[in-house]
Amino acid sequence: MESAISRTSTRLATALALAALFSGCQAPGSDDDVRSAAESELVSTNGLSLINGLSLTNGLSGNGLSGNGLSGNGLTGQALVVNPLASTGLTSSTYLMNSAAGRTTLSYLIRCALPAGHSITKKDSTGASYTFAGGIGLSPQWETGTCDGDCQRWNSACMLAHVNTAGIHVPIWIVGQNAGLGWGQSSTYPNQEGTFFGNIFTINNVGHTDAYYCEGPGFDKSVVDGRIGSNQVGAPYRDMSGDGYCASNYLCVVSDARTNNVPDGYKACTMGDGSMTAWNQMVTVWRQNKAFDSSGNVIVGQTADGSTVGYDFEGTTNSWTSTATLSSSADRAETGSKSLKAVYSGGSGTVRLAGPATLSLAAGKRAHLYVYLDAASNVTSIGTWVHKTNGTETKNVDSVTNHLKGSWNQFSITVPSSATGNQVGVDLTTTGAFTAYVDAVTW
Repeated sequence: MESAISRTSTRLATALALAALFSGCQAPGSDDDVRSAAESELVSTNGLSLINGLSLTNGLSGNGLSGNGLSGNGLTGQALVVNPLASTGLTSSTYLMNSAAGRTTLSYLIRCALPAGHSITKKDSTGASYTFAGGIGLSPQWETGTCDGDCQRWNSACMLAHVNTAGIHVPIWIVGQNAGLGWGQSSTYPNQEGTFFGNIFTINNVGHTDAYYCEGPGFDKSVVDGRIGSNQVGAPYRDMSGDGYCASNYLCVVSDARTNNVPDGYKACTMGDGSMTAWNQMVTVWRQNKAFDSSGNVIVGQTADGSTVGYDFEGTTNSWTSTATLSSSADRAETGSKSLKAVYSGGSGTVRLAGPATLSLAAGKRAHLYVYLDAASNVTSIGTWVHKTNGTETKNVDSVTNHLKGSWNQFSITVPSSATGNQVGVDLTTTGAFTAYVDAVTW
């Protein structure tokens, strides 16, 4: 269920380093000229759909973030941090105005800072003019006033949230307790990837840049190259907690805002590699379960982890059967716009949802599926199973206490060795009536 907070959806590709080499990225202006039908549907929602696409081929080296954050030949050294953007903050002598990478960084930084409808036009040292447009509005006061610590931290979180070290552009859903963002969830973006925070404008007391993240429960679901969970190389942020998860880190605090009783993100976290710092300017990212090619185009019939979509329930129930009433429903979806809806009105017992017995899954093949349970569901356990051609069956059973209600959760089952699987499905053990959804069955 999405909240009623009104925000603008824009298409951005965000850059972070000053003179790092960029690959596979487009400036915001060129991205804005290409709007897909799927993207336009997000304009009326409460989230902000953005395109991450920063390729940091130099990581934290050179004149990127290493050693002096964005100071020296970056922002601080040219008074950009303390001066108003519309007047003295950007001048023809500013380092960032006189390099392509610098202007790209400014384009994305100003998109984070200023609201839609606001723009700044400045000249470089040759007299060429460039216009930088606002989009999100995390710190609108920076246009005519100074960017204080709060401003720096919000824009840092925004920039970090859009880094993609593989240079791949994919849409993400971002939320936070800033008026330019707001809270809320979207069924189109079911996987909470992580939360980003820090201050890339300054250095801390041990000479490092404060650039951090913590992992959401969906960080390893439908992994996207260049993002958290993908064995990133050259990422500018670090996780200083012991286990990585935001939820299990006692130093992180969930948002007061919830959707179906699931927190929308995080509002505070204490972390640092120098002095421990309490961060209150945080951006939480949710991502889809879609596969994208290097140009940002959706790969039909494939999920982000490279699996083949076997059942998507977009138009029919795909011949699945159950004692529950099944339908292809637009109530919510893990991928696409529909999922398999199962409505059960009986008492306690185990309800089986089964796909057709027409598959030929080789030994060792791993099948995945997503299950969504309402917050008040009576379901107590979920058993994912594969039926083999020899007539036997293998099943994994998970207690619902290990998963989030009011959210999509991924389950999987592996075809045993020396066997072939011809059918997959899920058993829902319940104490009474329930409504559940299944989607994105892949292998």
